[in-house]
Amino acid sequence: MDKIMLRLTVVDDYPPVASEGVWAERQPDGLYRIANLPFYSQDACYEDDVEVQVEADGLKWFRRVGRSSGNSTLRLVFFDVGRARTPEVLARINALGCSWEGMSKAFFAVNVPASVSLDSVLEYLQECFEQDWLDYESGLLRQ
Repeated sequence: MDKIMLRLTVVDDYPPVASEGVWAERQPDGLYRIANLPFYSQDACYEDDVEVQVEADGLKWFRRVGRSSGNSTLRLVFFDVGRARTPEVLARINALGCSWEGMSKAFFAVNVPASVSLDSVLEYLQECFEQDWLDYESGLLRQ
């Protein structure tokens, strides 16, 4: 596995970093398949095959998506009042056909495969949001 760096656009101190790294596996054609969920990037999703540029220091930086996986990425933030519901929400996310990775007890990235209805996932998250214990935002939406 190789680490691929993605540059981020920071607006009003968000995200809290200017770049993030994702793991990727080199493919026979020279592209790199992203092997974990990006938390902040709006340029690539899990399982995308991407082109990279290798800098003088050896770091591999994302250039563009060479082949799209068709997947979409969402981010979830649980407010303190909603933390007890985290397992319930993540189980529902899984039941809808999605996968997720956690950065902390409150912050998660969600992969919505191309075969899953993005609308059904967004409808569920909107219901949670309207109860004031969870917020969500899009990373990169493809459906």
